[in-house]
Amino acid sequence: SPSGSGASRAARTRRGVVAAAATSAGREDDDEDVDDDELAALEALDEVDGWGDEDDDDEAMATAMAVAARAVGGDLDDDGALNELEDLEDLEEEAEDEEGVALLRELFEYGGVDVEEWLHLGEDEDIEVSGIANDSRAVLGGDVFVCCRGTTTDGHDHALDAVAAGAVAVVCDRFIEGLSEDTPQVLVADAKKALPRLAAAFYGNPSASLVTVGITGTNGKTTTTFLVRSILEANDSKCGVIGTTGYVLDDTKLTPHGGVWEPEEDDPTENRECTAPGWLAPYKGKYEVPNTTPDALQCQQLMAGMLDNGATATAMEVSSHALAQGRVECVDFDVAVFTNLTSDHLDFHGTMDAYREAKAELFRGLTDPERQRAVINLDPSPKSPSRDGDESGDESEETSESEFFIAAAGGGDRVPIVTYATHATLSDQADVFVEKAELSLFETLVSIRTPVGTFDAACGLVGEVNVTNIAAAVAVGVALEIPLDVIAAGVEAMEPVPGRMELVDEGQPFPVIVDYAHTPDALRRAIQSVRRTGAANVITVFGCGGDRDASKRAEMGRVADELSDIVFVTNDNPRTEDPYAILDDITSGFRDRVYNLEAIKDEAMFPFLKDMYLIHPNARHETMKLQNACRRYVMVDRWFAIRGAIAMATPDDAVLICGKGHEDYIVVGNKKHWFDDRAEARDALRKIVTVQESGVDTTNLPWGRVGAIAGNGNMLDA
Repeated sequence: SPSGSGASRAARTRRGVVAAAATSAGREDDDEDVDDDELAALEALDEVDGWGDEDDDDEAMATAMAVAARAVGGDLDDDGALNELEDLEDLEEEAEDEEGVALLRELFEYGGVDVEEWLHLGEDEDIEVSGIANDSRAVLGGDVFVCCRGTTTDGHDHALDAVAAGAVAVVCDRFIEGLSEDTPQVLVADAKKALPRLAAAFYGNPSASLVTVGITGTNGKTTTTFLVRSILEANDSKCGVIGTTGYVLDDTKLTPHGGVWEPEEDDPTENRECTAPGWLAPYKGKYEVPNTTPDALQCQQLMAGMLDNGATATAMEVSSHALAQGRVECVDFDVAVFTNLTSDHLDFHGTMDAYREAKAELFRGLTDPERQRAVINLDPSPKSPSRDGDESGDESEETSESEFFIAAAGGGDRVPIVTYATHATLSDQADVFVEKAELSLFETLVSIRTPVGTFDAACGLVGEVNVTNIAAAVAVGVALEIPLDVIAAGVEAMEPVPGRMELVDEGQPFPVIVDYAHTPDALRRAIQSVRRTGAANVITVFGCGGDRDASKRAEMGRVADELSDIVFVTNDNPRTEDPYAILDDITSGFRDRVYNLEAIKDEAMFPFLKDMYLIHPNARHETMKLQNACRRYVMVDRWFAIRGAIAMATPDDAVLICGKGHEDYIVVGNKKHWFDDRAEARDALRKIVTVQESGVDTTNLPWGRVGAIAGNGNMLDA
């Protein structure tokens, strides 16, 4: 685990060197005022290379001492100064020996947490703690255990287990029965709210030592974090990323607790190219993270770990769940970014108003005009039919959330605001504006105007959907006053993000793209992005997750139906829901339109937009004929759906596989199983050519020998 005290070592050393030099200038030991000369000394020390680092040497320290002494008018040969310096070094050694250890009472004092009652700890007593835990299964000896109430569990019910595992104290908001008097209980008003303050205090508030960029919005968070990292690294910053695809620094994967991740078990699928139809492969030995934004304790641990490993910045996805649950309460953001807001997570928030308010908390926390900035997207988003409870509104109508989020950031009175846009009508209003974007299947060429000039860049991200993400990251660069040529270099250095409009290339004559789009707006943007690259037919494969916001399923079906030429509705992560019921929810978005098509309505004597497993054997031939006629297919098995879509594609088409993106698993029930859309697509591309060259017609379902009677010779599940 990262240490709490290591983060502030350089700051302590710098102040100590100045104090030693001030002693030689005649300042009294108890004189704690810092005068102008000492401030000058502090600034001068920033110019001295090598001192204050973990590998500093005597020469570097001597140089620092000389600079500080000169600034405060001290004598370099004064024995008092040299003794002070020796004492400083002794204190540093003691501090290093005690890294990661804090006194319990001091932890509450530094964290600003009010204590209602100290139980089993006398007024003149204190204990050392070596860590903080909020999960009894993760407790280590010497930890203080914080009893947090969650949606399904209560940490108070696991306090005895935590103490048995080695916790030396318990933070709670109700008395824990059964704990011995040997274990102090610290009663607070709300233990869950105390956690971020205690964690920030223990780990030295690491976000304050990093350039911290938080990005929120329904779509675009992941790609924007990677773009921000690319720009910051072009500016010689070492930037970590915290988000949906993982927690990383450089190429190193981190655990939620800030350590370097290593597999704890062998991966049985490591050498496999794909799964098999109907086969749920075990999911073991693979890297995964619990949340897009980690919990309040893990946020501090991760940032401390990044800081200890040389990071100077971090780009973090900040989800609405995290904001509503206070996970980032003590994270000190330098820049907060709003990407967009469309319908999502209503299963958690209940209403769009509550969802919007949760997002706004990120901007209400900005208060320092000297350092903090808000970055706001002015572009409108398609209006959700569920917004404000209006189920009858025009779903094609667009609305902008920018005014709301600008107001949440103080309207420009509290902190400076940088705006960005891509819509031509907003050219005069936006600080950062995309004047031109040329799209292709391999790169995006952009010309972007900023307050400090205009630049052209070629970015490795593809699709119109990424143009606004590029603009967002450029606006962050502008907010941080990074030179324009460096911002441009960062944009050009950007590589595709895993599972975000990711091209799967096996030399085929048509593009296959995997994307994470799992909301109506994201799906709309993804399909339109592919369409605008010139594809003759867009073949879309998608599904919806179970135990998640069910209100978006029909709308996603409608979006796919309206914008795609061929649609495969399939399984996503059904979790504990009936996967066939989820498919039914999706097809309800376009079922009536299809059933009333002139070419179909007279023949459709039964509901045929269903998976074959639900169709009577005597009706399967007719079902397949009707699905072929409308080019709308329903397949519960994602393995078949991906292969069916790719097999139908011609050189002028494009296949878009949406919903899972970077995910390399599928959740059935409460268990994860290995399944990666990219791996399945590659396998299909490698093998289907051979199938087609053998004389199999794959332009319709079921596959059959060229010239065979329709419905005979099915090869898809051979």
